[in-house]
Amino acid sequence: MSRKNNPDIIEMEGEVKKLLPGTMFDVELKHGDTKTMLLCSLAGKLKQHFIKLTVGDKVLLEISKYDMTKGRIIYRLKNKRSYETSSKSVPIKGGGVGKRKSN
Repeated sequence: MSRKNNPDIIEMEGEVKKLLPGTMFDVELKHGDTKTMLLCSLAGKLKQHFIKLTVGDKVLLEISKYDMTKGRIIYRLKNKRSYETSSKSVPIKGGGVGKRKSN
């Protein structure tokens, strides 16, 4: 059975709050006014492809409905603000490979 179609798995978004040893993380989930902390580990594909997480990263979690205190991080979400606030690329004057020949 695919994990996406499994009714026992809940997918939620959270934010990494603390890095722990052994690829474990404290992740905060927000449910309106309430905030919940979960102990989460990295999924196999994130370990396999050496995806690094830092404090403040938004992540997608899988949580079993039988144990709501632990989760598995399955995806690191892209930070959209970093793309919108980045300045436009401006060419550097005098840059490039080699020296220009003056006439």
